[in-house]
Amino acid sequence: MDTLRPFTDSAAVARYAEDTPRKVPGYADLHRMAMLLLAERAPQHSDILVYGAGGGLELKAFAEAQPDWRLVGVDPPAEMLNLARESLRIC
Repeated sequence: MDTLRPFTDSAAVARYAEDTPRKVPGYADLHRMAMLLLAERAPQHSDILVYGAGGGLELKAFAEAQPDWRLVGVDPPAEMLNLARESLRIC
């Protein structure tokens, strides 16, 4: 079974940023909660690694709330990282 297939399918990737928050109740709240928990321990100028960052939704939430953090996102499928770049408007 190819568990990465949904994340390499161009149609699924295109819908990811829109579909995921609708499918997961409290999705944005999970990002806020994770950011608050990290902020309790992380210094103001921290390097934060987000594994599974494809889509960029977590990165965007963290960056908006903690502009002094340096965020690094990794994700196995390149398609998902491309979506994250688009979401964050990073070239």
